[in-house]
Parts: sequence; C-alpha cells; structure tokens
Amino acid sequence: MYEIGKKELNAVERVLTKGEFFRYGGTETVKFEEEWAALIGVKSAVAVTSGTAALITCLKAMGIGPGDSVLVPGYTFIATALAVTAVGAIPIYTEVDETLTICPIDMKHKIEKHTACIIPVHMQGMPCNMRAIRKIAKAKNILILEDCCQALGGSYGKKRLGSIGDMGAYSFNQYKIVTGGEGGACVTSKKIYGERAYMAHDGSCSVWPETGKMSEAFFCGGNFRFNEINAAITREQIKRLDRILAALQQTRATFLTGINLPTGFKFINSNDEKGNCGVCFLIQAENVDDAKRLEAIMGKHLTVQRPINSGRHVYSAWGVINGKVGGHNPAWDCFRHPKNRKIKTNYRRPLRQTDDYLKRTVLCNTPYGWNKRNTRKIIEIINRQIAKV
Repeated sequence: MYEIGKKELNAVERVLTKGEFFRYGGTETVKFEEEWAALIGVKSAVAVTSGTAALITCLKAMGIGPGDSVLVPGYTFIATALAVTAVGAIPIYTEVDETLTICPIDMKHKIEKHTACIIPVHMQGMPCNMRAIRKIAKAKNILILEDCCQALGGSYGKKRLGSIGDMGAYSFNQYKIVTGGEGGACVTSKKIYGERAYMAHDGSCSVWPETGKMSEAFFCGGNFRFNEINAAITREQIKRLDRILAALQQTRATFLTGINLPTGFKFINSNDEKGNCGVCFLIQAENVDDAKRLEAIMGKHLTVQRPINSGRHVYSAWGVINGKVGGHNPAWDCFRHPKNRKIKTNYRRPLRQTDDYLKRTVLCNTPYGWNKRNTRKIIEIINRQIAKV
C-alpha cells in the first residue's frame, strides 16, 4: 500500500451510514466491478475475497479440473499453484527467464496432452512476454489465466494486464499497489467465463433476484463474495492507481539511468518497459558472490533481496505441493484423483535456470514518495560504494 487517507475514511463512513454491508442490497461492490472492468478494458469483472479466490474462481470458470495440468512459473507466490490444486488439477512447474517471469521456451517444452491452461504471473509488476505466450497457447489450444496480483494496472503492448489472456486475476491485499485491506477480482471479456465466475464466486447467486438472468445454467458454487466496506475502500484506492504507477515508474527510471553499474552487472529490462508497474528494478550479477556483495551495499539504502531467499515465492519451498499432500480425503486430493494418475509431476527435479537467476539477481524495491533531490543523493552514495565491488 502506497497511499491511504481521508477519501477512504469517507468511503467507509458512507457505507456505515447506509448500514448495508452485503453485496446484495448495497451498491459499492457492483460499482467497483463496473469501474475495474472499465479500467482494465474488459467486459466484466467479479469482485472476490482475495487474489487466491480470484485464481480459483477463474480456473473454475474456465472448466479446469481433474485430468488437467496447469503450467505455473517457479517464481510466484505459492497461492498460484495452490489455486490449481484447489480445483483438482495438477500444477507443473515452469522455468522463469532473466525477467523473473515465465520462460516461453521452457513453457513450450512442458506442454503435454493434458495441459489445459497456462498461468503467466506478472511478478513484481513486470509484464510477461504475452506475445510469445499467446502464440504458443493458440497453437496448442490452451487457455491463459493472467495472474496480475502483483501487477495492478500494468500493461503489455498498450493493453492492461489481465485483458490479454482468457481471464485475469487480481489481489487487493495490504501489500499490493492499491488495497482494500483484502480482496480480489476476476476479469474477462468472454461472456461464458464471466457468468461462470459469478456463479463460482457465489453459490447462492441463483436465489438472489439481483443476479438476473444467465445464459449458462446455474451450478453449485462457493462463497467468495466481496463486502461493501472493502469495495468502498478499494473504489477510492483505484482512483489513485495511475498516479501511483506514474510516480513509481519515474523514480524507477531515475535509478536505472543514475546508477553506474560496474563490469559484471546489468539491469534487466522487462518485456514491456512502458507497461512495467515500476515497483522494483532488477540488477543481475555474473556470479552469486558479486550478487551478495551488491545486495549488502544496496540494502543499506533501499529495501532489497535476492529472490532466492523469498521463501514462499520460490517453488522449492512449497512443501505441501512438493510432498503431494493434497488433502486428507482422497476424493478431493488432486494427487490421488484417478483422472490425474497419468500426469507426471516434476517436483523432484530442480528448475536450474530459475534457481540461477534467483540467486544472481538483486531485486530493489522502488521507494515511493521520495523527491528528486533525495533520490539523486542516494544514487550518488550508491555509485561511490558499488564502484568498489
């Protein structure tokens, strides 16, 4: 979260005064869905309780389930893979390239006859190579679910992230660019997926007159409904989004042009620099020892890390999946489901390319709210220090 203030307080007061917190009877959730769909450039959006709920809802809407495998990058929050297991499908780990997003080359090699979907994750606000991904998916007749949980408002080829694949999923929790405290959203321009997402997110929608008519038959869904207070806060937050992104992108650009990297280091450009959310910048070293030294220097002035140490975001730390502990009831354990018996997992084999990039890359969070004078002063100090690396 970068900004919050009086407007959000007024939004909460608006809901409290009205006394209607439920999405049926309230107006905030519906308005948020309309506004988010318009901002992303899609036909429909469904607000849900979290980014994980958004991923699960999208997968259900697209019909992903037992007998299917889904390609998931080895560097993402564990929820991306857990969403796949939640619908009874099997996640297959895929390498990332130097941009720390899914590697199209390895992705293509991992496709099998049971591969039903690809989840490109726009990690740390960095757009995936959607042109290559779409080309491969189209040739193999595979669905694309964009995980935009860390890339709210970003774009690729002038299209907002989430509007390029078949569906897009977002998170609005405390640690995202804009937030309602918790929450998420599913988006699509395909009517069938939009209706299914609505049914999946709320199994009781068939009994609420507010739902209206559906061209799809109602089915048994769950309960990932958003509430009016979260919706009201998030509505105010998304009004700040483009301004926040512009500020982050400007500061990021200042660091990229101002820092003088010594031999053996390089900045990593994203797949679309103009569409990069600007929340971080990547510096890659030729070897791990140099990366550690740079991490120590940059860490004195900025929030930094080598991604290999981020734990929950690295495939090797996903113990419940790697150990195939899908659940205590075989009927809903994806790893013991008879339809998944022939799907071979790759959890015992390391993703060597991913490990290499995660170890040699220093991820620097872009500071927010710094003025140009302070930014340049820190850059000067950093330049003096890294010249000695």
